[in-house]
Amino acid sequence: MKTLLSSVALVALATTGSAQDIQDVTIGGGISTFGLAVQGEFDVAPQLKARANLMGAPSIDDTFELDDDEVDGEADFVGFAGLSDYYPLQNACRFSGCLFFTNTEISGSVDNEGDPYEADIKFKNEVAPMITTGFSAPIADQWSFYGDVGLIISPLEVSSDSADTDIQDDIDDLNGDLEDIPVFPYVGFGVSYKF
Repeated sequence: MKTLLSSVALVALATTGSAQDIQDVTIGGGISTFGLAVQGEFDVAPQLKARANLMGAPSIDDTFELDDDEVDGEADFVGFAGLSDYYPLQNACRFSGCLFFTNTEISGSVDNEGDPYEADIKFKNEVAPMITTGFSAPIADQWSFYGDVGLIISPLEVSSDSADTDIQDDIDDLNGDLEDIPVFPYVGFGVSYKF
């Protein structure tokens, strides 16, 4: 999935470079909900821009206690967004919409009193709509500071390979609660350079 996302981002940026004058192209980098982020952006019209944003972080491994059970956990964060940015007043403020692609997963091996099982948490939809509001404000010649806050429209979902009916009942109850929260928060900010 990471290789696929990287390829999509490179193709998007290559297309941008061939279809637009280099003076219309902006590149940037920063951090987001899903880790480090790199993006390419180009001007479509005075009030409209398009962005390709690739995000990810190194895997995080940890061992911790959960309800008296030991969990050997791992978290992988990765995402790709192809955004359309609308600047209604032609100033720093923007509204954005896109499709968000992710293979983010938090997984763990649980030692349940000698009866081990695997469990994981993922986005229910690996492709989901995302809406944000944000800004891109000049800070120096050709340099800007940007930020976005928004929502990914997909609940999280828990699964497990445990054969224990009590555990599966708990997971079903948890998934029912997660369905009541059908969105996931997104935050990102960084700096960009316009050619």
